[in-house]
Amino acid sequence: MEQGGVFLKVMRGDDQGKAWELRADQVYVIGRSRDCNVRVADGTVSSTHARLQCDRGVWIIVDLQSTHGTQVNDQRILAAKPLFDRDRVRLGRTELEFREYEQLDPADLAEINKNIHLPE
Repeated sequence: MEQGGVFLKVMRGDDQGKAWELRADQVYVIGRSRDCNVRVADGTVSSTHARLQCDRGVWIIVDLQSTHGTQVNDQRILAAKPLFDRDRVRLGRTELEFREYEQLDPADLAEINKNIHLPE
């Protein structure tokens, strides 16, 4: 992952471990439909569940009148909601983590260094 990146990663659910890099110039629709550009396999997620987009540098999520609603950090959203680094988004049984890397977090850097094996 490069610095300055924005990612959405499945932390719990059928697609656990799957991640999407997000671009500020694109609108993302999250859901089960083949038309969604963030597609999840969870049957409790609506076909078109939520929309995610960047507006003047702030990432905003909106529920698209989904059957089970959208939660951010365990709070159901009723209107557009800004997302911040490490926010948790729940759609049905799927939990996503929003990550915005201005710079590498020290814990992430330690994890990267732990996985680097230099020849002796």
